[in-house]
Amino acid sequence: MVILYDTTCLVVWPEWASSGIWHPQQRGVNGPVSMVSHGSIGLPESLALQFDKWIDWFGDYMPGTPEADTFDWEAFDQEGQRLAKELAAVVGDRFSVEYSGKEIHPDSSNE
Repeated sequence: MVILYDTTCLVVWPEWASSGIWHPQQRGVNGPVSMVSHGSIGLPESLALQFDKWIDWFGDYMPGTPEADTFDWEAFDQEGQRLAKELAAVVGDRFSVEYSGKEIHPDSSNE
């Protein structure tokens, strides 16, 4: 069975050792995704480094460890939203961008 992905949509979602950017199988739902490299969408180096830093931060969260109880999910989520908004501004009309199941637009608060 071949899984087809929506290559017109980018989802910002953390996963260890990833780019933090994905093509979903279906918009607006949790499900299979395919990782998108920063270079394949022409992400500026400065924004790519910010995504790398966000993913490194996610690396601080390890389920079952004492640190997991003190992970600052609120700040982490705010950074994810900010990155999604920056990504939306960079990719413009080439892709739609989603974060936490919501479409993100660079010119609105999305809250």
